[in-house]
Amino acid sequence: MPLQPIEIQKTRFAQKLRGYDPVEVENFLALVAEDLTQRIAEVDRLTRENRSLAERVAAAEGRERQLQEALLRGKQVSDQIIETSQREAQLLIKEAEITADKLVTQAMERAQEVENRIAELRTRRKELQIKLRGTLELFAQILEADFEEERATASVHTIGRKKA
Repeated sequence: MPLQPIEIQKTRFAQKLRGYDPVEVENFLALVAEDLTQRIAEVDRLTRENRSLAERVAAAEGRERQLQEALLRGKQVSDQIIETSQREAQLLIKEAEITADKLVTQAMERAQEVENRIAELRTRRKELQIKLRGTLELFAQILEADFEEERATASVHTIGRKKA
């Protein structure tokens, strides 16, 4: 189950001696929650945009189907007209083919644009994931360095007893 911003904001940690500053931890959690909220909103926006583009592609395919049906009807009409005017029928067919080719080309170009946009979004998502992983690894290294420094500088002081 994905982590939700509200879960990050509600997270609390037990306080221990020489622990982290609670204000800094809460500020960081708020920052992470805000960033997660923004990313969720971006994913939602991209999902809506993707849905809209898919609907546009479906509409274009519907128009293409209608054009193909219109082309078929045009051919049937041209077959009927052949007896009286073969030249006029050939002209109608040619115009319909040119129009259909243009619409098919436009639909294919639009579909290619949609595919390219999806590929860009996937690439961007991968880049963001890599960036986030790098950031998390950096924080882990910083944390480990802090722990090492703490272990290295920790010492025990004893107080000597006075003799009476």
